[in-house]
Formats: sequence, C-alpha cells, structure tokens
Amino acid sequence: MMVEKGISTTIQLSSLTGVNRNTLSQVLRGEIQPSAEAMRKLVSVLEIPPEHAGEIFFSPNLRNA
Repeated sequence: MMVEKGISTTIQLSSLTGVNRNTLSQVLRGEIQPSAEAMRKLVSVLEIPPEHAGEIFFSPNLRNA
C-alpha cells in the first residue's frame, strides 16, 4: 500500500500520518498491533478500504499484506 501511494520510508509515512516512526516500524515488523488511532490515520492516508483494514492490520505478516 505504501508503494502504491509513493511512500518509500517509514519516515515519510510517519510525517504524513503523525504516527511515531518507531511505532510504525514495530507495526510493520509485526511486533505490535497498531492502536485504533494509528489505524485510523493509516487507513486515511493510505486510502485503505475499511473492509480490508482489519485483515491487513491483524495479518501475522503485515509486510506481505
């Protein structure tokens, strides 16, 4: 999803969403689940359809979602 939006780094994604870069890195590595607020921001910026947000964010391997 990031690539399709022209976002190549967690620093860029952090800047666009307001979600801490370290938190984003942990989420992308599957170490933590994003908070509801972080998910809302990511869904908005990445334009993820709500019906797909849950399956993406709760996937065991987020990098491949």
